[in-house]
Amino acid sequence: MNGGDQAAFPPWLQGRLGELVRLVGSGQTPPGLLVTGPKGVGKGVLIRAFLQRMACTEGAEGLFGCGRCNGCRSFLGGTHPEILQVTPEVPGKEILIDSIRAVIEFLSLSHGGPARMVFIEPAEVMNLNAANALLKTLEEPPGGAMLLLAAAQPARLPATIRSRCRLLSVPVPERAVVESWLRPLEHDALSADEALAACLDRPLEARALLDDEAAQAAWRSDRAALDTLLRSQSPFPVVQRFLECELASLIPRLQRLLVSAHHYLVQGEADAFGRLFGTDLLRPFAARLGMRGTALLYQDSLQWQRELQAPLNPNLRCEDIVLRFWRHPMSS
Repeated sequence: MNGGDQAAFPPWLQGRLGELVRLVGSGQTPPGLLVTGPKGVGKGVLIRAFLQRMACTEGAEGLFGCGRCNGCRSFLGGTHPEILQVTPEVPGKEILIDSIRAVIEFLSLSHGGPARMVFIEPAEVMNLNAANALLKTLEEPPGGAMLLLAAAQPARLPATIRSRCRLLSVPVPERAVVESWLRPLEHDALSADEALAACLDRPLEARALLDDEAAQAAWRSDRAALDTLLRSQSPFPVVQRFLECELASLIPRLQRLLVSAHHYLVQGEADAFGRLFGTDLLRPFAARLGMRGTALLYQDSLQWQRELQAPLNPNLRCEDIVLRFWRHPMSS
């Protein structure tokens, strides 16, 4: 994040950024830092802002890098010689041992700056060999090195890695704070409240949605498909609507609709996502599925999500998904 983006920096992260900057200033930098928090809360934004601040050669008194100096420009361009960022080679796949070997080689090199920093995201997707290789580095860290790990599911990391890292938690911010941050971007076609619900209460994704016409079109398509599911007495119109959507975005929203139906059955009222469709539609849908049906379909949906990369016929895939809503026993 460059200096010009400071106004867009999530306000709930500023305190955490201050903690990191002060930690380095105190000279007590840990060799490993594990930043945890739900997906979409801003862990990566926080760490990248911190890394840019460390790379900056002019912003010594502030929380943010200036965005103008050579250090900021090289960081933003991905060429800073003291900072290495590690992600899966293929999005959604594992981080393999070759990537961690590159980390070890990077840390072994001589350096001209105050520290070498490595950012691994999402850390929990390291496979066992990669995690074991990283553990050796955490046990005997090179001087001046700092490993920053971001994880939405830290329990998937080996306990030995978690125990060797200082923990920094990023909690879910208050909804009012998020809505206030999003409100300047809302417009006639999409409110901040709807964007946040559409993005499953993930504030950074909601901000991107408000600023991206293509993403808004995808949301309208997904919303229409879910609306048809709620209204239709037959699976066939629903299949046609599902075929118009990208399943990678539709399935998580379908999962969220099932959570909303379950919430209605338990609480007797609609949550934020359910309110997008109205109680008059959510109530009979939830009643028809029942507690057992929502639970079984949610488990099915996890399998649909795992199969997204499989080379299945789109028509058959959509038919199978939709027909499950008519096949499951509908009783509580």
